[in-house]
Amino acid sequence: MIVFWRTPETNKAIHVVSSGLKAVLTWHNMHTLQECREAVGGQGVKTENLVGQLKGEFDVQTTFEGDNNVLMQQVSKALFAEYVSCKKRNKPFRGLGLEHMNSSRPVLPTQLSSSTLRCSQFQKNVFCLRERDLLERFTSEVAQLQGRGESRESSFLVNHELAEDLGKAFTEKAILQTILDAEAKLPAGSSKDVLGLVRSMYALISIEEDPSFLRYGYLSRDNVGDVRREVSKLCGEVRPHALALVTSFGIPDAFLGPIAFNWVEANAWSSV
Repeated sequence: MIVFWRTPETNKAIHVVSSGLKAVLTWHNMHTLQECREAVGGQGVKTENLVGQLKGEFDVQTTFEGDNNVLMQQVSKALFAEYVSCKKRNKPFRGLGLEHMNSSRPVLPTQLSSSTLRCSQFQKNVFCLRERDLLERFTSEVAQLQGRGESRESSFLVNHELAEDLGKAFTEKAILQTILDAEAKLPAGSSKDVLGLVRSMYALISIEEDPSFLRYGYLSRDNVGDVRREVSKLCGEVRPHALALVTSFGIPDAFLGPIAFNWVEANAWSSV
């Protein structure tokens, strides 16, 4: 809706969010296709199964609108500008999903049980903590370099890795919030329960795959081990719903390769 009803004020938010989503989702596309390719062996390189064509298409998309790492830096620059502006004017944060920074810093429990890891509030807190801390670190590092006479652009470039971590944190939090908003609109029932499983899987896999949570001390080594074990449990619980989840996208059969159906029959001599 923000795109449909856009105004000059929301155009900035649209640009920032779309830059982050483009980077994260095209990386995700390539990772997913590679997982699919390896999971099915030689069938993954068979032309009619379409995995190869899709990999070629999405590989090109990773550099549409520029390198993904550069897009992440653009996201961080926008967050930096918003942070500095609000601090300079002594105004509360409003927009770009930074409202959580008007509240106190989230405090995470030291022991993470299964119920804690699957709690939407915990997931939101840990994502907000990561974004908040990385934004404060990034702003501090840039300010220190500028204080030594470096230009703003040079200061950004020196801290490009921190900027990319921040861009990823912002985008993954935005995705999590989108899932939470959709989940909140569903009535109690099986659909809401399954979406909760998918949401927890997304949140915990994001935590498991991002070294920032361990590097900056948001979670301990034991916590990260708990996360990994919980991801395995979630995979087992989501598995019975996998076909229903994929079918819910409504992709026409004509767009699917033979491997999506009876692949044994499709590879039989009678079908050659």
